[in-house]
Order: sequence, then structure tokens, then C-alpha cells
Amino acid sequence: MKHEADFEILALVDPRLYDAVRLAASGINGCSLRLDSGQGSLNELAQADQVDLVLLDPDAVAINAADGISMLKAAWPHCEIVLLLGNQDITVDIELMKIGAYGAIPKPPSQEDLSKLIRGLMEKNEVERENRALVEALGESRAQTIISHSMEMEKVLSMAARAARSDSTVLIQGESGTGKELVARAIHLFGPRKNKPFVPVNIAALPENLIESELFGHIKGSFTGAMNDRTGRFALAHGGTLFIDEIGEVPPGIQVKLLRVLQFGSYERVGENAAKESDVRIIAATNRDLEAEVRAGRFRADLYYRVNVVPVTIPPLREHRSDIPYLVEFFIKKYSLKARKSLKGITLEAMARIMRYPFPGNVRELENVIERGIVLCRGEYLTEMDIFLPLEGDTASAGTSMPEGSYEETMFAFERDFLKRVLERSDGNKSAAARELGINERRLRYRLKVLGMENQ
Repeated sequence: MKHEADFEILALVDPRLYDAVRLAASGINGCSLRLDSGQGSLNELAQADQVDLVLLDPDAVAINAADGISMLKAAWPHCEIVLLLGNQDITVDIELMKIGAYGAIPKPPSQEDLSKLIRGLMEKNEVERENRALVEALGESRAQTIISHSMEMEKVLSMAARAARSDSTVLIQGESGTGKELVARAIHLFGPRKNKPFVPVNIAALPENLIESELFGHIKGSFTGAMNDRTGRFALAHGGTLFIDEIGEVPPGIQVKLLRVLQFGSYERVGENAAKESDVRIIAATNRDLEAEVRAGRFRADLYYRVNVVPVTIPPLREHRSDIPYLVEFFIKKYSLKARKSLKGITLEAMARIMRYPFPGNVRELENVIERGIVLCRGEYLTEMDIFLPLEGDTASAGTSMPEGSYEETMFAFERDFLKRVLERSDGNKSAAARELGINERRLRYRLKVLGMENQ
């Protein structure tokens, strides 16, 4: 069984290219290489251990390259396949990438280009592996998951996965409804305290005079109405994780006591002088700009620095709109099951309307929209009649009305408008646009050509 950090490369190439591949892979830590002339059975090769990268020379394999790609992808879904191409027509390259190839490099490959490719894919592989494990940890423990197909959310999950390995305090920042608690749970479940309690507390939902008691607990008779001893959230989370949501709402007097816990690992219950030890990892969240709160004197600078050890910022939904179709699909499945309905999906017109809306309430608002639509829906698909959005926000963000015409014309118009917006956000940089869309640049250029937008 290979070590988790290893990056397995299978080179199905002409033996004359062996030396070039060996030189490119040599000296790269954590990289192991298998060379094969491609003349054997791909079925037998596919029975071997998982491979992370396949260098495929279409001229070397014994079967059709497209069939080989399909077979390898079926055996190793997460592997990347890079083609070594000579003077073939570019359309061959495009067609092969459409069925699963990551990209292509010229044949014979230069050592520099191949080394750069391997290092880049190793980094990409490690990030994706961490992100999959993080999402799976959450999905196995709760009936929730994190939908992540955009580059923006992949960066969030990568940071969260790295933060999860330590016991350091994490500060999750983001607007309301972006999923801060979901990310906090994922960090807990992916970390060393996963078998211990995860205890959430929302400061904004508590009366100010009860926040101290809620966090640290109190003893009987410590204040009017304290009829019994109360166990605080720190004690409940002992050995595990305390998630303090809306930490920016903590009153100044209690900020001092919270700072003491972070500095010395001890606290006192209300009405008690004896200190209690605290073995708790703190994950805090806020929708406020805490730096601005510090400047305004409403949040202690020393507490801010203690809390903001590992910052994780979740972008608003409007900044990773490419995730919306996947979120819609997920929520349709989730709430169709809950409502005991058998919905097949959503109409193009309804999806286009959702894509135009800015969603100030972020993912939580989108979830509510889909749940309400499913409750009211009478057919097999969610339609525009089932989607209720605030009229002002919808029309203000739409800019243009839906095009009329056939299904194909509407789809082309929608894709052109969508890609135009992505390119505008990246200032016409096609590499950056491709990264945002989660596809390779060659595929993006192919779609732009099909849509008559190659000069965009």
C-alpha cells in the first residue's frame, strides 16, 4: 500500500521516451514512476494499484486512445491523463480531452516542461485529496455535505483541511448563510478531536447577561435565578471543539475572560473562585470585519490576534456562481426525498432566473428557495412559477430578459452570457477564467470557438 504522500505515475510511452520521462521525474520527492511500452493489456494494467498520473502516448498503446482513456478513467476516477502528441490534428486533442484527458504536451517532451507538469499536478492532487477527505468526513457523520466545484471553494476547503490537522484556533469569516458552521464541523471531523464533542454556541442568539454563564457555567445561587449549578459550553466541549459563532458579538467584559482561556487554558464558573482546566479547541466565526471592530475599539486587539491564528474566509455565493447548479441539484434531491416527491430536476428558464439572482442570503437563501419550490411544485420539474425571489433583486441583477427561441438557441445564449461574465471578471484572462470554471484552458477555448467567442 502506497504512502499517502506518494504520487504514482504510469508512463505508457514508446521505449525511446523512457529516458526523457525518467529525467523529468527524478529528483521530485514523493514521486514514483512506472514505465510501460503500452503493448500489453490495459485491462491488466487497470487492475494494479491506484495511479495519480498517466502519461499516455496514443501511438504506443495497443488499442484506440479514446478507449484507453475511458478504461483508465473507469479504473482510476481521480487520475489525470496527459497525452503525448506529435503532429496530430488539434481536433483529435480536443476530442480526447472531452472524454477525460487533462491536457497534452508535445512529443518528445522536454525535461523542463514535463517536470513542471508533474510538480503542478502533484500539488493539485494533494489539494483535491485533502478536500475530498474533508467533505467525506462531514458527509459520513451528518446528512449534510459541502458542495465544491469552483476554484474559490476548493481554496476554502484546502485551507480548512490544512487547519484541521492542528489544534490551532481557527477564525472563519464570511457573510451570513455562507456555511460557516458546516466548514467548522468539517474541520473538527477531519482533525485529531473528531471522536470528541463538537459544541456550537451562537453568541448573537443569547441575551447579553447570560453569555458568561452559557460559556463558562455557574454555581447555584451565584445570581438571581441561578437555582441550580449549570455546566457551561467549555465544560461540555472538554477534549473536543467549541464553535463560537458570531464571536464579534461577545461583550467587552467577557472578551477578557475568553482571552484568558486562550492564553492559559483555564476559566472560572460564575460565582466560583476555583479555576477549571480547559482542553478545548476553539473555532470562531463572524460575519463582521473584526479588524474594523478592533480599530473602532469594540473588539480587543489581543483577543483578535489569539483567535485569528488560522483565518478561513468563505466567499459569498455571488463570487462562486459556478457552484449554483450543483447546489440546486443537491437541494432538489434532498428536499424531494423529504417532501416524498419524485422531481427530476429544474427547467432551463427556472435555472437561468436563479443564476441571475444575487442571493444576498447566500447558500442558506438558495436552499430555502429550492425547498419552498419543491413544496409548491405540482409537476416533475421545478419551473419559474415555483421559484419565488424578491422582485427588486431579481430584476436589478438580471440586466437582460431571457432570450426566446428553441432549446438549443436558449442554451447557447445562456452559455455565451455565462462565459462572457466569467471572462469579464478575469479581465479576459482565459487561464484565470478556466480555473474559475474548474476546466482546463484548452476546453474553454474550444467552447469559445463553438460559441463564436474565440476573440473575446
